[in-house]
Amino acid sequence: MEQAISQRNIRVIKSVQEPDKLTHTEVLYGEYPDDGQVLQVLRDLENQYSENPSYEKLHGFKERLSLSFRHRDSQEIISFTTED
Repeated sequence: MEQAISQRNIRVIKSVQEPDKLTHTEVLYGEYPDDGQVLQVLRDLENQYSENPSYEKLHGFKERLSLSFRHRDSQEIISFTTED
């Protein structure tokens, strides 16, 4: 007996960590049906944050399938990760 596997979306999660706290908050940034759309979203986010002088890039999605930026004034770390 064969079972059909339902199509699962890939989720992009936004995580924010304040510098003086060990915990972080996470919210669903978006759900996408294929990896091409996920890569486009990560590319757009990387460009958006890289162009903003208030943020410094900690790592981009080419190193891993996630992004991390630190706000230069508040030291808050914003990350975008993927999960399916």
